[in-house]
Amino acid sequence: MIRVNLLPHRAGFRQQQIIEYIIVFVSTILLTIALVFFVNVVTTQELETLQVERASLEVSNKTLRKKIGELRNLDSLRQDVEGKLQIVDELQAGRFRSLETLVGIAELLPENVWLTDFEDKNGKILLDGYGESSQAVANFMRALGRSDLFNRVKLSVDKAAKVDGVNVRSFSLAFHRLSLAEREAKEKSKVEGKKR
Repeated sequence: MIRVNLLPHRAGFRQQQIIEYIIVFVSTILLTIALVFFVNVVTTQELETLQVERASLEVSNKTLRKKIGELRNLDSLRQDVEGKLQIVDELQAGRFRSLETLVGIAELLPENVWLTDFEDKNGKILLDGYGESSQAVANFMRALGRSDLFNRVKLSVDKAAKVDGVNVRSFSLAFHRLSLAEREAKEKSKVEGKKR
């Protein structure tokens, strides 16, 4: 029988296996290091991209805040202009109301009554003047009370006076100018009264 010594062959096979294990181990370590490096590079690039986007968003945010501030400023300016326009409208309406009031009083004023003072306090009218007699002043008061423009006529002063040596009656009246809504209601009640 032939005997073959396989021990040296096994020792060589074992050395080759150890070398292969070392190569696999070193390759795995190198591959892991390469993978970690690659992941590090990718995450660093993503981080840089996110930082650039963040900086861009901050610039956009500042721009938008500035625009919002301008819009709020425009809003307050618009409200200011609207308020001023409303005041102008009220003044225009008041101017025409005063004109309408003066025309209404002039149309109702009898020939024997003269006015010396006129004051309009937000719809409350104060008149001072002279009348030929108490009857003339009373007729003027009745005419004002029947008017579609005025109501609540009250005589506060009626006394004897002399003007250029002529005996007259000095008077002071207070009454209210009707608003447009009050005039419409008064006209409506007159129409309903005529229908009955």
